[in-house]
Amino acid sequence: MLEIILILGVIFIILTFFYKQAVCEFRLNQIEWKQRDTLRTVLSEKIPLVLRGIPTATFWTHDDVMSRPCFQNLSIFQEMTLVEWLSQANSSSVCPWKDAQAETIAATSGIRVWSKKWLDPSLLSPFLKLWMTPRYHCWAGTVGLRKTFATWTCLFPVDGEILVSILPETAETALPADWVGRVPTDITSKDTPFLQDLKYIDIVLRPGNALFMPPHWFVSWRAQNEKGVCPMTCTISYHTPISLLAYHASPFTT
Repeated sequence: MLEIILILGVIFIILTFFYKQAVCEFRLNQIEWKQRDTLRTVLSEKIPLVLRGIPTATFWTHDDVMSRPCFQNLSIFQEMTLVEWLSQANSSSVCPWKDAQAETIAATSGIRVWSKKWLDPSLLSPFLKLWMTPRYHCWAGTVGLRKTFATWTCLFPVDGEILVSILPETAETALPADWVGRVPTDITSKDTPFLQDLKYIDIVLRPGNALFMPPHWFVSWRAQNEKGVCPMTCTISYHTPISLLAYHASPFTT
């Protein structure tokens, strides 16, 4: 029994070591949907990737939410329904819910069915299906800085264009202490004395394009068009047991 525990401990340490490895260079890969057979190979470089031309997502749009009664029954707010909030939201609205509520919305939206049909077969080999577990989330409006923990986090808009800001793990020392939920463009020298060291990349994502982020990065997004609609976005987090443990143990999860 002691030998088994020792072996499992060594395996855990090795897996944790590989999970913590991160590439912090400002590089970005890009492939087309028709090249999806190479997706796992390109993702192995552990740098952000834009996948262009993904199949159309007809769920979690404004029309979808307003037309399907199932969204009326979601208990996201105490004093108003999800539909009521979305009917009042605009391009500058900040998403008021957290991960747990976003996961509840996703369970109703239909993203799981869409992902299993399109994304999962290209990303998960038969072995990885046993090791990785996708978790689905739906968001609306501006989402401030959050840290990625999953082996891969797929972000894509389904209604409205978004401007995504990404920062490598090395940027954490330049961020203010209360960085969670902050938008990088709103951070000033009054928030951190290391503002000049705070480097990030802005990426425009339109419906039909997806961004894959490796773990240990920071990401935030908002509407690209200030006069446009409140952007509707989704994330799929492909977790291993190690990354899921890191997610639940972190004080920065929402």
